[in-house]
Amino acid sequence: MGTLRDLPVELWRPILASLVQSPGVLSSDRQDPFSEVRDIVIFLNRDVKTHSALLLVCKVWHNVVTELSHEHLHLTSAEQVAVIANRFEESRRHSITNPLGTCTRRIDLQLSNPSDQCLNALVRILRCTPNIEVLINSNYYMAMNPTFTFHITPPQAQTRTEIIDALIETCSRSLRRMEWTSNEYPSWSDLMRVLRTATGITSLTLANIYGNLTERPSHYLTLPNLKTLVLGDSPSFSHASLGNVPLNAFLTMLSKSPEQLPSLQRLEGFSPFSPDFLRTHGSKVRIVRTVAFTPLLHEIIATCPNLDTFVTIFPHHILDLLSHPSLKRIGIFPISEDPVGVPQAIFSAYIMKPLEDLLCQIDESQLPKLTQVRIRNVGTLANITEHPLFLQRWWNRWDSRGVRFDDKDGRPFNLVSSGDHGVLNNVRRP
Repeated sequence: MGTLRDLPVELWRPILASLVQSPGVLSSDRQDPFSEVRDIVIFLNRDVKTHSALLLVCKVWHNVVTELSHEHLHLTSAEQVAVIANRFEESRRHSITNPLGTCTRRIDLQLSNPSDQCLNALVRILRCTPNIEVLINSNYYMAMNPTFTFHITPPQAQTRTEIIDALIETCSRSLRRMEWTSNEYPSWSDLMRVLRTATGITSLTLANIYGNLTERPSHYLTLPNLKTLVLGDSPSFSHASLGNVPLNAFLTMLSKSPEQLPSLQRLEGFSPFSPDFLRTHGSKVRIVRTVAFTPLLHEIIATCPNLDTFVTIFPHHILDLLSHPSLKRIGIFPISEDPVGVPQAIFSAYIMKPLEDLLCQIDESQLPKLTQVRIRNVGTLANITEHPLFLQRWWNRWDSRGVRFDDKDGRPFNLVSSGDHGVLNNVRRP
């Protein structure tokens, strides 16, 4: 250990970080849709045993690992929020120059029906963390229906103004990525306050905006660094997003000049893609993710001449023939990534047949630069690997055109399906 102590911290701190943290956890933008790194993997990959062992090596390592483990906070319970709030305030009292809260760069909130006491503790945490770059709000609220004891209807909830105040006063200079992904949203006025002060934001996700919008916004808003904009109830982008007045008003506000979003590259959502917004900013967009039957799909394609990647949400599969000069990648992603089990006959009728139709439509489209077609075989698409002849046939077709046909991990489907000879033999039998 004497040798390790003599090494500069700059050399071995990154090594310890690679053992304590998951890859991509501190990224200031969403992962590329074709990346194998997903947020759920970030949470599952935490090695608690290694973390605990490193804390026991020596005092120096204990201090460094403690700092590294507080760079990313995943808050899931009121008790955890209270403990962290007390810990950060105690650290600030004892260390004016380097309190523990200054290490925090990402916070994921996943609190169920958080109480006022819990949210007050969250405000205390935010006031101790001036260097937050990523804030993911996945708080979810549930209300029991009095008529049906087991029927749950999710209500809309507003992110408390005190939380917005703490963000603006403490973290506005460091914030790079903000997401509201569940059924808690900021009010229109609070959202505007955040966006006008946190001008360094590069990625913004809004499932919705809280409350009714009673007047048309007239303010001029500029987000100079925003690269990624996700609107609606991702990843399904259901009909609930169609005609969403606050989200459409938000896009209208951003549609006055190309200078409002000079860095925009990625756009995800359902019908909130207004024609004015597309005409104003479409030339910058490189990545689009939406459902195939979006009414404005052809306009999206036509107004994005530099589009590189298009991801369609399956089984929204009615995709008319496309024509695009630069589109290189097409992704077919499931409407849900949760495990699904259905009888084989139903799976064949409602998944495999529509998937065949969708691939035929892509095959017949005019896409001269197409190089990759990926099916994310999880959730509702997980069992497609049980149809190896289907996958092999389509791999042969795409391979003859020089197009890579691969799965969620980037493996070509001929390798995924052809290795299981037993399955192939079973399929060949009458």
